[in-house]
Amino acid sequence: MIHARGLARTFRKKKQTVHAVAGVDLDVEAGEIVGFLGPKGVGKTTTLRMLTTLLEPTAGTATVAGCDLVRDPVGVRRRIGYVSQSGATAPEARAGEEVVDHARLYGISTAEATARGKLLFRELDLDGLWER
Repeated sequence: MIHARGLARTFRKKKQTVHAVAGVDLDVEAGEIVGFLGPKGVGKTTTLRMLTTLLEPTAGTATVAGCDLVRDPVGVRRRIGYVSQSGATAPEARAGEEVVDHARLYGISTAEATARGKLLFRELDLDGLWER
């Protein structure tokens, strides 16, 4: 589902080059659940932004759901859903509310989004997070 080789992202900041992500190799197969853990500033968010086509890599290659990040970003976006930790639709939103709000952005009714979100949380054994 996700295959990345040498994925990297550099930024220019105040005439300096910042290597936010350098050489990520990652393989996630269908059905696997993966979490990105680490201290602040190690590139977790930058990596996820690249994998979701919100930020173009400066080096490396990756495919998500069979679509190349750079050559077919629309194909990637059509096959994934992404709810970030920050940039929420409402900063005080609970996990379930956030899922429903993002589904509404894709034209899904509140009732359907709620039903599908609750099912997903149940399947992932995250029922307790729905109302938190």
